[in-house]
Amino acid sequence: MGYGLGNVSISMVITYVQSFGILAPLAAFGLFVIQAALPVFPYVILASACGLLFGFKLGFFLSWSGALLGACLAYMLSRWAGGNWARQKILSRWGYDVNHFDQELAFWGILLARIIPVFPTPVINVVAGIGKVPFWSFFFSSALGKIPTAVLYTGLGISLLRNRDIKSTILILALILLLAWTGRHLSKGRIPVCSRARD
Repeated sequence: MGYGLGNVSISMVITYVQSFGILAPLAAFGLFVIQAALPVFPYVILASACGLLFGFKLGFFLSWSGALLGACLAYMLSRWAGGNWARQKILSRWGYDVNHFDQELAFWGILLARIIPVFPTPVINVVAGIGKVPFWSFFFSSALGKIPTAVLYTGLGISLLRNRDIKSTILILALILLLAWTGRHLSKGRIPVCSRARD
């Protein structure tokens, strides 16, 4: 179980979460909340570890609900403390002017960005917060948009490490790569997306 990205592996996450004993699900939930607000370790590693530890149903619920709560906390913090520095950083790095964020397209824009990794999750949360996107629009678009990746990453841990199901693993990896490829091309502007900074 040494699969991993960077300095964090699935085995490390599993060992750490298991150290909490009967509180392991709560520990995993807390890690998802932290990861959504401050991604110091990859979401795919954490979700795969939870799928292996808790099975698909509980693993999916923890990865989905924890990430959603973390996103909401980051959104509220950004809305409360957002400023010009964050706006300029987003504009210079990704070419999006938060001041021109289209409120009417906010729901679908966030939903698409959650499903297809156009931007890192924290950027979506910050943009929505300082762009004054209504909370419930942010909440429901994020709740729906996080389902596909939670399903894929949780299923990856089960198919790859528990069941050793090569066919399912290849299919899941292909879907993940497709999402990553699409997100890469969207971020380069090869496919038009909403909320691009206006000229």
